[in-house]
Amino acid sequence: MRTTRLVGLLLVAAGAVGCADGGSSPSQPSPGDGVTPSAAGGPAPFQARPVLAVQGRVLDGAGLEPGLVRRLETLDCLRKAPTANAPTAEAMLACDTRGAGFLLGPAGVDGGVQRAEVVEVRGGYAVQVGLDQASADALGDLVGGLVGSEGRFAVVVDGTVVDLPRAADGVGAVLQVGGGWTRAEADDVAARLT
Repeated sequence: MRTTRLVGLLLVAAGAVGCADGGSSPSQPSPGDGVTPSAAGGPAPFQARPVLAVQGRVLDGAGLEPGLVRRLETLDCLRKAPTANAPTAEAMLACDTRGAGFLLGPAGVDGGVQRAEVVEVRGGYAVQVGLDQASADALGDLVGGLVGSEGRFAVVVDGTVVDLPRAADGVGAVLQVGGGWTRAEADDVAARLT
C-alpha cells in the first residue's frame, strides 16, 4: 500500500478531544487485557488488531500455527471476503479493499467509537475516528507493543481492513484512517462506524 494511503495516526492529546473467518483461541479476554469490548456484547464494527501475516509473507517472529497460515494462503478475497469482525480474543482472516488477505491477531480495541467525521486531506479524504477514553488507552497499549518492530496494526471495519498504520510512539483519542479516498469511500466508512 502506498505511503500516501497510510496516513496513519493523527496524534491528538486525549484530554483535548471532546468526542461526542477464523480464530485460534475461543477464550474470552480477562479484565486488564487491553481489550475494550463493544457495548452490544458481540464484535463491534470497529476494531484495531496487530497484523501477523499478509498473504505471501509471514512477519518475523509471528510463530503462527501452520493451519492458520494455510487458511490465509487459500483465502480468496476477490470471491468471498469476510464481512464481519471476529470476536476480540480470536485471530481473524480479513481482506482489504484491493483484495489482499491478512491474518490479524486478537483485537486490541473493539468498539469505543464516539464519532466518525470525514475530513479533506492532501490527495483526497480520510475519516477521523474519535474514541472513548478506554478505547484510546487500549489503542495506546496495542501500538506501544508494536513500536520498534516492523509491526503494523490493522483498522478493521465490518471485516474489512480499511487502513494499516505503522506503530507510532504515542496515540491519542483521535485516529485518522484513510487518506486518498474519494468522498464516497470516506462517507461509507464513516457511516459504518456510527
